[in-house]
Amino acid sequence: MVMESSTNMRFGQYIEMLRRKRGRSMRETAFAIEVSSQFLSEVEKGRRTLTAERMGKLEAFLNLSDEESRNMYDKAAETRKYKDVAVPQDFSDYIVERDYAMAALRVAKKFNANEGDWQRFVDDLVKRREAVT
Repeated sequence: MVMESSTNMRFGQYIEMLRRKRGRSMRETAFAIEVSSQFLSEVEKGRRTLTAERMGKLEAFLNLSDEESRNMYDKAAETRKYKDVAVPQDFSDYIVERDYAMAALRVAKKFNANEGDWQRFVDDLVKRREAVT
């Protein structure tokens, strides 16, 4: 479970909190994600960001829970929102590589899909997948 105080943290602060929570040093974390300690320090201070590949390595190295991973990617997207990129990196490739996903998002945008519309879509998808297994 993610600490309640993490909701107001920025991306770098969140990464630092996760790293410290797991008792990992900056040096060993930087080595694991293949950056310098100085670069990781800049990330934690909010001056730099990580690529999707390095975020995946961080996710694995810190053994993040699903909730922590989602929060990390969402916080990274919030940071980049001001640079015209607001899609979390963990699924941006998924969207771009699948024309049908892009088409579905465009239809949802066109018809101004609300939370209920999306929830029905998710519920239907889960129900169909569970029926197969």
